[in-house]
Amino acid sequence: VVTVQNCAVEVDLALKKLINKKIAQIGDELIYTIKVFNQLNVAAKGVEVTDSIATTVQFVAGSFVASRGSASIVGNVIKWNIGGIAANAGANGDTVTLTYKVKATQEGIHFNTAEISKVNEKDVDSTPGNGDGTEDDIDRQCFTVPIKLCAGEKVQAGIPANLTNVQWFKNGSTTAVATGNTVLLTEVGSYRFTATNQTCPVDGCCPVIIEPGINCCPEDLCVPFTVKKRKK
Repeated sequence: VVTVQNCAVEVDLALKKLINKKIAQIGDELIYTIKVFNQLNVAAKGVEVTDSIATTVQFVAGSFVASRGSASIVGNVIKWNIGGIAANAGANGDTVTLTYKVKATQEGIHFNTAEISKVNEKDVDSTPGNGDGTEDDIDRQCFTVPIKLCAGEKVQAGIPANLTNVQWFKNGSTTAVATGNTVLLTEVGSYRFTATNQTCPVDGCCPVIIEPGINCCPEDLCVPFTVKKRKK
């Protein structure tokens, strides 16, 4: 598929993504909001946003509310066809929004990423659909469902291999409790990490939260019983 842009006209679109809560429980519904706005005094046409939600959450059917255009979902990929966005008329220009809901169904951290995937004109500082997280036409959000851990169990936490010099910290402490891109966690607490090229949760990721398990079976189960001997 070849997308033709009008390179004689330049626009400057930006995208922001918001979530109404960062920590949830299984069964909770969360609201995502995507905002797209124009930062130049030039109108943009043919604008489309692609939003990939986590496969570990459940989309709430019928929850799309778009201020302009229409949205649809196939699998875990949302397409929001916006159409035109007017020239800048203020700090954020012409702003359009899309909201929708998802339901938390699993423990752990759940990410999704939204990006402007099409525009007819050339954007001055980003390329639609290239997945470059340093550009202003892409944003991601996440939320955490605390993991319930029973005695003797472990949780494996992993982050991308491109992050280097990774250190893990517990409950806000400045003393590292582990290092490396993959660690096994065995204690209750809230864990964050730092790396040479990213810091969590400062840079938008979510902490790993471990809580005491419920309905845990004891490691050594002792069931008292009485033996009675009867004469016939």
